[in-house]
Amino acid sequence: MSDENIVKLFGWDSNPFTFRILPELFVGYNGEIKGIVEGLTSGDKFSLLVGPTGSGKTTLLKHVKDSFPGFKYTFYLPKPPKDPDDWMMIFGRFIKPGFFKSLFSRNNGVNIYNLSEKVNERLGNDKFLLFVDECHEASIESLEWLRSLVDNIDNLSIILAGLPVFENMLKSNLETFNRRINKKTELGNLTKPETRELVKKRIESVGGDDIKPFTSGTIEYIYQTTGGFPREVIRMCGELTNKAIKSNISTIDTDFLKENDTPVSRVSMDTIDSLPERQKLILDVLSQGGDFTPSEIVRKLDDEVYKNRDNAIRSVNNLLRRLMKDGFVDRKRVGKTYKYVLAGKFKTLMVEA
Repeated sequence: MSDENIVKLFGWDSNPFTFRILPELFVGYNGEIKGIVEGLTSGDKFSLLVGPTGSGKTTLLKHVKDSFPGFKYTFYLPKPPKDPDDWMMIFGRFIKPGFFKSLFSRNNGVNIYNLSEKVNERLGNDKFLLFVDECHEASIESLEWLRSLVDNIDNLSIILAGLPVFENMLKSNLETFNRRINKKTELGNLTKPETRELVKKRIESVGGDDIKPFTSGTIEYIYQTTGGFPREVIRMCGELTNKAIKSNISTIDTDFLKENDTPVSRVSMDTIDSLPERQKLILDVLSQGGDFTPSEIVRKLDDEVYKNRDNAIRSVNNLLRRLMKDGFVDRKRVGKTYKYVLAGKFKTLMVEA
């Protein structure tokens, strides 16, 4: 998508649908942001932000970082360190001018065991807000040290963000850490009005007018197809814009699009968590990628789930029919058999890596 073609066809300065993190254009999740800010204002030390890939976690973190007052020091960390000793550099570097140099001089006696004491001395009454992204990639040892440090640094608040699997990781391996979470915020998908606002803000940021060249019908189609997940919305807008440029079409309307699907409502991990256990186990299998026959699904399930193979296949077939009816699962015919896959919106929601 060349800038010359963009200017000529749409009047934009540049392509608004690149995968750049633009906190100033953040859209949606107003209730979630309000809850985070209220928690920080009231002194929450540990906050947890979870959501599937592409739901906007990183953009939300940077939006809060750029707009939240009251903390003298704020720092965004794109990934947590795997080595606990690296927390020394992270905490030391961003406290006060000269602190990094003094902290790491060879003879100052500072180590990870007394780091919190030294940070408290340097911070005084100033507040420090740390955002840590991609926490599902952290090592258990690193998280244990982080918990200990935050416990002992008086004016530090931290927001941890990661895929939904991170919460399970805490519950399974770090229950003492999990109990310290003051506030949990879950991101899912945007509503249809929020999806329109996302497209509008992106277009207007490059000199465009409202949602043009898209029409309201196009936004409806984009929302239905992507489920309102921000990254997928941006990706699809880019693809449609590219296609319009290649066809030299300046209005992307319903005639330009494929047949509409069933509208998608806001989804949440709670939608899946509320299912019966065996239905959730089937969705876990399907979330591993690819498509599976009922027999293949049975083979991937733990032997303790079904002790009798014939009963297992009958049961899985019945559960798959229920999951299809409720919109969780799609199927396709392959030769003489059917194979099952996660429906698109839940495929995104259940990504764990």
